[in-house]
Amino acid sequence: MKRDPSSRRRSVAKGLSFEVLSSLVGGWLAYEWFGNITSCVLFTFVCFLVKLVLFYYHERVWHQIPYGKR
Repeated sequence: MKRDPSSRRRSVAKGLSFEVLSSLVGGWLAYEWFGNITSCVLFTFVCFLVKLVLFYYHERVWHQIPYGKR
């Protein structure tokens, strides 16, 4: 039986790489919105953590769904 490449480590790596990218964009938008570096960093950090956890579980749920798999 062929091993599925969608391991938990892969899900975490994908989540981290996406979150770094989206946090850079989110941080810039937060700075534009708040105009304060402290608020910007706090907001970006909280968003990073929340979205990382959500992405991980979203990825694991989709791993269980056969849609689009061969």
